[in-house]
Amino acid sequence: MAAQRLHTYTYNLRQICTRIGGENTYLQLRRHRYTLNREAFDVDLWTMRDAITAAQRATDPAARAAALRRAITVYRGPLADHTGYLWLAQHQEAVTREFVTAAVTLAEALADRPAEAKAVLDAAAHHHPDDELLAAAVVTTRARPS
Repeated sequence: MAAQRLHTYTYNLRQICTRIGGENTYLQLRRHRYTLNREAFDVDLWTMRDAITAAQRATDPAARAAALRRAITVYRGPLADHTGYLWLAQHQEAVTREFVTAAVTLAEALADRPAEAKAVLDAAAHHHPDDELLAAAVVTTRARPS
């Protein structure tokens, strides 16, 4: 009975995805486990995390800065903001930390360009105006000679 329900739900999900997005493989079944096909979706959270990973792996400072910029640019604000799901709080905090850390790291990399660093931090503070790490980074950036 449970397997039949699962197949019904996945069939319905495939149909909805096809109606909305056109023909594509949206769900993949591997080893009795369904996963979303990442290539079929444009998810800002996935893009941000991929960019952060690319920045962490980059050995070239310019490539690292570009990846951090990409991570910051795709961020749209707190994860599932105003949904009210209690189980989501820890995930919201984790995504916020990842974003803030990326913004502060990029601002530090732009130390020789204080106006750009300030713009990065101001954009990040727009999403999280009360974040202490961002506030400290703003103070540090303003204290640098222009």
